[in-house]
Amino acid sequence: MEDKHTVGYFDRNVPEYSDYRLPHVVEAIRKHAGTDAWVVDVGCGVGNILESLMRETGIRHVCGIDSSAACLQKTKERIGCETIQGSVVDDAFMGSVERKFDFVLLMAVLHHLIGTTRRQSKRQAFAAVANCLKLLKPGGRLIIGEPIFYPRLTMHALFYVKKAITSVTTERIPIFGYWNNIGAPVVSYYTYEDLLEMVKAAGGLEVEEHYLDPMRVSMLQRAALITRRLDVTIIARKTV
Repeated sequence: MEDKHTVGYFDRNVPEYSDYRLPHVVEAIRKHAGTDAWVVDVGCGVGNILESLMRETGIRHVCGIDSSAACLQKTKERIGCETIQGSVVDDAFMGSVERKFDFVLLMAVLHHLIGTTRRQSKRQAFAAVANCLKLLKPGGRLIIGEPIFYPRLTMHALFYVKKAITSVTTERIPIFGYWNNIGAPVVSYYTYEDLLEMVKAAGGLEVEEHYLDPMRVSMLQRAALITRRLDVTIIARKTV
């Protein structure tokens, strides 16, 4: 089920994404973490999120999981933590991770889980949320952070435009800034309602807190994209 094109993109480019989504995560960890709490970042990228969390919360035990070997190497070099290579949509892999965690982070990952169609991509996102339960201790917390977009129709169009463009080039094609593009990587964005549906469908999770924050975009970007953008953080506790 792993999307080789997306993994290849991250292996080639090894991007470092901003940690601006972290305040709610930091607050939750400070509030609920015990002395020996463990945090795993699923889709950890180059490790900057874990590095920020260690600095802001004082947490000492962290682990990174990612499909990209290049990103995991950067994480090791950056913070020297335990790393595991594998895909969040691989049921067998997720079930094979022996350590259980107090906090599982799934930050800006779901929209990168790409299938042939939008429907297939959404099934991958559902599977990812359910698989994260396998990593949690009883009473542990899954923290999901995602950019969300309205209306759905625009996101359907963006998905298939990107599919078409990336069939002929592996390059980004920026529009009104680097992070707005119609090139690589292909993404499948969701709504807040979609994310809540994923958490509910996983079973054994109770949403404790959720935050909807306006994303920092210019009026020109908003007008160009004909869409509404928000940033969502969902904190859900494992009840089984």
